[in-house]
Amino acid sequence: MYDAVPNDINLQSVDSEEDFASGLSEDSDATCDESAPESWTNILLRTIIVAVALPGAWLVYFTLNFSRHTHQKAVEPRPILDVTYIPHTDIEAVISMYKEPIDQVAQLVSTLKNMTNIGSDAKIHIYIKDVDANVEEVQQDTGADQVTPLPNIGREGETYLKHILGSWDTLAAQTIFLQADVHNPRELFPRIRDYFVPGQTGMLSLGWSGQVCNCENCGDRFNLWDTTHLFPEVSSRINNVTKCDKMLLSYKGQFIASAKRIRGVEKSVYQDLHDAFVNRDSWAHQKEFLRGRLDSMDTPVFGYTMERVWNLLFQCNSMEIAWRCPTLLSGNRVGGNIEDCQCFDPES
Repeated sequence: MYDAVPNDINLQSVDSEEDFASGLSEDSDATCDESAPESWTNILLRTIIVAVALPGAWLVYFTLNFSRHTHQKAVEPRPILDVTYIPHTDIEAVISMYKEPIDQVAQLVSTLKNMTNIGSDAKIHIYIKDVDANVEEVQQDTGADQVTPLPNIGREGETYLKHILGSWDTLAAQTIFLQADVHNPRELFPRIRDYFVPGQTGMLSLGWSGQVCNCENCGDRFNLWDTTHLFPEVSSRINNVTKCDKMLLSYKGQFIASAKRIRGVEKSVYQDLHDAFVNRDSWAHQKEFLRGRLDSMDTPVFGYTMERVWNLLFQCNSMEIAWRCPTLLSGNRVGGNIEDCQCFDPES
């Protein structure tokens, strides 16, 4: 949509300086050659076309890609926030752990605490799903403030929902949700460093960016389809609307969300999503949903659906983010700004 200059564009080249010089040397009395004026005219015309067309094409490209598009920007519904909640913790990192090496998790904790926009005062809460783990040793060796053992059910999606439900009245102002074995660590930490704003970031996905689907019939290039119409149901329960349009997908199970946005959604929504993970008789473990895919309580198919729904759940569904946010690999883009990849909480 935003490719102003096609990749296969061909601009006719102007005669080279060498060819031009050799043409003059063929006949010293060029003024007597009736074809000379026409040749000069063609050269001049082609030069003007190239001189005007090429900068013009680049101007269109930069206008489309680096301007605000205020005339095209869809009006996003104002997020429903809980502005009455008063958190007692500024930043908390929730880490979903299984059997990852302790030194690796300790390094993750250390890296987070050493980041300027997170700080050493950030609370670290590890949820560990290894039944054989020594909780006290994990806490001591990683430097976490708290380590909570959980049954090995539902992967990181269940962990995050468990934390939200169990810490409803003690949520930090902003929570960083991560897996112990983070995806794309080389790009993840620069994304946090460059985009996370304490006190302002409402929802910042730390996975792939720019993936959009039709909310009523959502699917992606990884062949995952919302056959149960979960996305429009969640959307209607949040915004009380009968129909949703485009949906911004989240990936990798790593993101930052504010308590205002988390608590802006009815607690029952999180409870129902959590029940889909832990209840063996829920729709998420039935044949109609699975469609032949292998499913188990520790590696549920529903986990991949939950991975994609966080942006919608936390009301950060701007199509501006879909096209303006640079890839994790590129990190940033010329003309970009700190709002390109996230939703800020509007001021009360």
